[in-house]
Amino acid sequence: MTVVAQGTGALEAIQRPRSEFQRNLNLVRELSITSFKLKYTGSALGYVWSLVKPLMLFGIMYLVFSILLKAGKGSYDFPVQLLIAIVAWTFFTEATATAMNAIAGNGDLIRKAYFPRWILVVASTTSSLLTFVINTVLVVIVTFALGNLHLTWVSLLAPLYYLELLVLVLGLSMLLSSLFVFFRDLGHIWEIVSLVLFYGSAVVFPFELIQTHSLKLADLAGMNPIAQIITDLRHVLVSPEHIPSMASLIGPLAYVPIGISIAVFILGFAVFHKLTPKFAESL
Repeated sequence: MTVVAQGTGALEAIQRPRSEFQRNLNLVRELSITSFKLKYTGSALGYVWSLVKPLMLFGIMYLVFSILLKAGKGSYDFPVQLLIAIVAWTFFTEATATAMNAIAGNGDLIRKAYFPRWILVVASTTSSLLTFVINTVLVVIVTFALGNLHLTWVSLLAPLYYLELLVLVLGLSMLLSSLFVFFRDLGHIWEIVSLVLFYGSAVVFPFELIQTHSLKLADLAGMNPIAQIITDLRHVLVSPEHIPSMASLIGPLAYVPIGISIAVFILGFAVFHKLTPKFAESL
């Protein structure tokens, strides 16, 4: 993996005589920055791609689903809703897909030095998080300047939903990266699962659209953590008055996706911890 080729700083971070916490934190920082830089090495636009890619995706989705298919017809300020959803979804897919190869793609680094293996996964996720933060700040600034973002006291809940998203991503990343070492077909399976989640998470249409077709289907779809996070982010950032929260749509079932996110986080770390001793011999 290219990260290994430029991992001198990471190895030095391991070997420096610091406390374990400082050593781990420094290693996460070194690997995260290296991974972030390598994404755009050799490209003409460089870091600008971190802004261009989600905007291009937004443009395509807006043209197809909002203008041609009228998916957001009747929904309050749907373009901003769509942009918020795409930025969150891009982070979810990029982080999980990249982290899946965090262990399998770093066999040389794992054999050269001992360090907590979870650092590789956290560093990979942090690299995607840097892009996510840049995109989120840009969206907030642009939409707020245009008057399309209506921040109120309810908007203070947004960091909690972003935290929930990060917890879910970390849990899935730990689970996928550990299992991918032994089951390489998992990469293809996750591509299909991601596609199903994309359409089941109301990324390109209002969640209320599901409810108009079937209340039972809406209850089931509402227990999807991604759907709940996106719907609630739209509620607190775009308009609490015009866009319903997931709790107002499916009632007490809205607590289920939060529980699922926490459960996935715990399961991911448990599986990762159990399989860690077998990584070296399987790579």
